[in-house]
Amino acid sequence: MENASSSPKKCFSPLAIWAMSFGCCVGWGAFVMPGTTFLPMAGPLGSSLAIFFGALALILVAANYHFMAERHPGGGGAFTYVRAVFGADHAYLCSWFLWLIYAAIIWANATAF
Repeated sequence: MENASSSPKKCFSPLAIWAMSFGCCVGWGAFVMPGTTFLPMAGPLGSSLAIFFGALALILVAANYHFMAERHPGGGGAFTYVRAVFGADHAYLCSWFLWLIYAAIIWANATAF
């Protein structure tokens, strides 16, 4: 059993709450676009298949995070897990590529409004 000083605090900072709120607002496009854009263009079957394959991809990502969380307990995320398995250099590259991906998708989520 770990002592209390090594486990992360169970609270959110104001910045974390703001980030989650902003992410929910921007992510709202995932629910609006299927009904207003994909459904008229692809029809019910095409939209259903797209949602199914998207969910399948996210299940694979969640399974990998679960795998890593079991083997590396404590606070975790992509940077932490890559650093634990591949080292600091790979973790640095992973973090920068994640930042680029997040920055590149902002325009797509913003157009959902």
